[in-house]
Amino acid sequence: MKTKQIFFNAATVCMVALAVLMTQAMFNGAVHADQRNDAAGGDLRQRVADLEDQQDENDIEFVLIDRTLADLNLRINANDADIRALDGRGKALGDRVNRLDARCKNLQEQQDALAAMVKRLSARK
Repeated sequence: MKTKQIFFNAATVCMVALAVLMTQAMFNGAVHADQRNDAAGGDLRQRVADLEDQQDENDIEFVLIDRTLADLNLRINANDADIRALDGRGKALGDRVNRLDARCKNLQEQQDALAAMVKRLSARK
């Protein structure tokens, strides 16, 4: 069960890394603005407006990515809490197994003592 949780956390970290890489790829395209030739009739105001539109789109995408990362962070925290709870249950189960093992050894010793007593009684007859 612990391996499953570790695998799930590793997959979550990979998803976060993938989201970061996708963010970098998206913003890399925004850095390279459309190069219009001003001498050939390109309007500087239009270029600025286009850049502002691209910036607005990037801001929206950034908010979506930020929310996704926050959700992933919450899931990781929830998984860590589950792991801690399962770890506590595992320790309790381990303690019970140790008590049962001690009881089993005690019963085995009692059985051996009874078997020896039966042997001695049967030897007397």
